[in-house]
Amino acid sequence: MRPVDPIFILAAPFSGASFAAAILGQHPSLFAVPQLDLFMADYVGELLEIVDIGQGAHGDGLMRALAVLEFGGQDDDHIERARRWLQSRADVSTAEILHTLATMAAPRRLVVPDVETPLRTSDLLRLRTAAPRAEILQLLRHPYAQGLVQAAWLRERLFVPADFKDHSRQPPVIDPQLGWFRVHHNIERLLAHEAQIRIVRQRIEDIDVASVASLHALCTALGLPAEDVALAAMAQPDDWSFAGFGPPSAPYGLEADVLESITLPRRWDQTPRLEGVLPWRDDGCAFSPDLVELARDLGYA
Repeated sequence: MRPVDPIFILAAPFSGASFAAAILGQHPSLFAVPQLDLFMADYVGELLEIVDIGQGAHGDGLMRALAVLEFGGQDDDHIERARRWLQSRADVSTAEILHTLATMAAPRRLVVPDVETPLRTSDLLRLRTAAPRAEILQLLRHPYAQGLVQAAWLRERLFVPADFKDHSRQPPVIDPQLGWFRVHHNIERLLAHEAQIRIVRQRIEDIDVASVASLHALCTALGLPAEDVALAAMAQPDDWSFAGFGPPSAPYGLEADVLESITLPRRWDQTPRLEGVLPWRDDGCAFSPDLVELARDLGYA
């Protein structure tokens, strides 16, 4: 019997996807994994090539998840076994790997956080094909609050992906609003009107304290049992089996906002708003009218 399609947590980077996965991963009926990045390619061999030449650590989450589900741990030996397992399946589709991981996690339902797939329509289309009856948790963070954290982190990077640079300026300038808008615009355009795909919108601001009331509401929205034992476990996201860094051979797979301490410049106004000059830009730019409209449609003021 085919396992139930996973729950995908789709969000803009630095919106709390890893934290939300840690919360849901503590529910006894769910099994949350790090970010898998499966839908960057159609086949495993192509995905491994992308991982090998990439600037980031896109393969770490997949290696850690597979190491635990198939080999029972996530030390360097388990990671190497997971790597060889994937290399031997170069001709297998990434959709089939998703199905395999969901089968391994059964009877618990797989939860997959993902801040890469919704940035690109091609990747979202792969997700839709691989899991046509998926449940999407569209995780929201106010674009101003999200932008502050991501901009502070990107300022310290030697390499900044093109997704987060405004190329209308020379030289290009860092602006996280581009990624925020693209992610939620893509979700609305490609998934919101799919009859078989169910989308639950969740503001990270409502669960970042992990109160009993907020966790109960989240379980209700996702159709999960909300017994006291489950809620108590969800209130302890640090106990998630993937919390923190992985082994040296695959340390990442989680977002930087849960792995690193990110300090905002003191001169930046931290009061969330949709109007006015953005503090991470030095050219007087504000949020685009399209982003403001979409943010208001999604419940932000």
